[in-house]
Amino acid sequence: MMTYALTDLLLSISLAVYVTVSVMGAVIRWGHKCDVYAAHMDYYFPAWKTLVYCFLSNLVLLPVIYMPTDIDALLHLRLVLILSSPFFCVVLIFSYFGRMLKLRWWKKTIFAVTIPYVLLVGTSLVLTLMPGTQLEGPFRDHFFVVAGLLAMIYLFCFIMSLRMVVRAILRIAEENYSNPEDFPVKYAEGILWIPVLHLIMSWSMTFNGAGWALTFGLYVLSVLAAVFLISAMATHRQLDVDRVETGAVPIEPEPLPMEPQLEIESEAAPEDVLSPERMEEVLQAIRHAVEDEKAYLDNHLTLNSLSRSCGINRTYVSAVLTDRLGGFFYYINQCRLAHVEAYKVAHPKADLMEAVLASGFSNRQSYYNARKRLA
Repeated sequence: MMTYALTDLLLSISLAVYVTVSVMGAVIRWGHKCDVYAAHMDYYFPAWKTLVYCFLSNLVLLPVIYMPTDIDALLHLRLVLILSSPFFCVVLIFSYFGRMLKLRWWKKTIFAVTIPYVLLVGTSLVLTLMPGTQLEGPFRDHFFVVAGLLAMIYLFCFIMSLRMVVRAILRIAEENYSNPEDFPVKYAEGILWIPVLHLIMSWSMTFNGAGWALTFGLYVLSVLAAVFLISAMATHRQLDVDRVETGAVPIEPEPLPMEPQLEIESEAAPEDVLSPERMEEVLQAIRHAVEDEKAYLDNHLTLNSLSRSCGINRTYVSAVLTDRLGGFFYYINQCRLAHVEAYKVAHPKADLMEAVLASGFSNRQSYYNARKRLA
């Protein structure tokens, strides 16, 4: 009968806990489908299938639970920890936020990072299960050089995915877009610390390599997995389910164009360089473009496009909108809401959808969101 040292036994137990939490997470995420959201799981929980697959992929660590002293098994564990953390982060972020932002290349990105991960981890698993020591010697050096390069690629992709989410948060926070997007800003701000901490912990315990570090790290990863699962069980999209079920609202809103920002002419604060007379001129130019020329009827109207229509620096337009008109989003959507009411009076037979689309809203969802925010 094989006996294990205490450190080996603790490592085996912590790994068993981690794998168990992962499998339970996959089962819960797959099986828990609230009737209200079940018909539109991909909308309300964009990455739910990806989350299930990521959790289940931790089953590749099963051999290490039974062979905590085996050299190949321990090397396999370290390989998986190095690769899986940035890999999971990339595929989950792109699956969730890439789909939500309607990026056309998010699926290709996931496909591109998944193939080498499956090949490398699959090879490591096979070598671990083979009799003898397969991952020792020169082969191990070359094998882990490839794994290290792949990990750096994943790290780069992870940084790019975080940048994508942060840019979306800032873009919406600055209200550059007049039609509200169904993007969970608060959830995005609150959830990003989990993948960052997961990566730090995984790589720290791997490079340390000591049994106590691996044991402690696996418990931390188990807790992070549980926290992430809990956060993923709630829908963070605000679209009214009842209107979706009745078909009153499109499931996916139209994508909004990404526009380059205009160069800022001056680094000084607008209130410091704009005289009251100049501010009044900018105000009149904005009102002319929006109210007289009815720029608000453009459902893709942005702060950049409005500043170009006015022929005035974006910084000045933004400052005057904030100071005199309540902000870009508030002003534009107040005009649109007023136009909806006027349109219904002028066209008594028109339904709400017709009035909404004729007033500059991209869809009924944008209308309801704007009305709710401006109430």
